[in-house]
Amino acid sequence: MALDNPADLFLYELSGMYDAERKSNQMVGEILSQTEQSPLAQILRAQQQQGQQKIQNLETCFAMMETEPVEVPCMSVDGMRAEFQAFVGQRPSMEAMEIYTVDAETRLAHYGIAAYQNLIDKALLMGEMQCAQILRTNLVQKQENAGTFERISHELGQRVAMSV
Repeated sequence: MALDNPADLFLYELSGMYDAERKSNQMVGEILSQTEQSPLAQILRAQQQQGQQKIQNLETCFAMMETEPVEVPCMSVDGMRAEFQAFVGQRPSMEAMEIYTVDAETRLAHYGIAAYQNLIDKALLMGEMQCAQILRTNLVQKQENAGTFERISHELGQRVAMSV
């Protein structure tokens, strides 16, 4: 893909986010399979549903621009997923798995926040107001997810500190 103008760059970055959301949703499924007995399972299932909605929202942006996503692999999410798989290979306790899961979900959320903020700025500059609004919906969900997992992280930290 030639990157000759801001519209090309926007499509490239939007495609990268599309790949990131699909891979993030797969990763949540992998995490869920490791934490099915955890109180986190319900939150992770909700994350998966939200992930599907975010993917659909991105597909709506592509449709509004009358284009298709291009192949742009999100290496950041690939790296986070590889880290998770290596961690699981260490056979962690359920408590360690919960803490790691919360940290991983927080990192994914913050990555998404930064990416969506940049995409929204570019969409607005290009006059893609409807797409910017859809991207803002995804951003708000990422911000809410970050807040949820930061709160859970704090609670888990307190629980671990009390058990020591």
